[in-house]
Amino acid sequence: MPATSKTQYRFMQAVAHGTAKNKPKGLSKKEAGEYVAGQSPKGLPEKKESLISKTGKKLRKLYER
Repeated sequence: MPATSKTQYRFMQAVAHGTAKNKPKGLSKKEAGEYVAGQSPKGLPEKKESLISKTGKKLRKLYER
């Protein structure tokens, strides 16, 4: 499963290298390394847009009409 944002990619890299401060309990270094193996952060958004944010934008467009 590839990372969906640069932030997620950097976090998984930090977990894989053992430098992450808030590592999830069920995630090992090996799993984090496999998560980002062969992937480049180029082309990823800096931060993934939340579902709430997307929904809010759609609602605003509806009410602007």
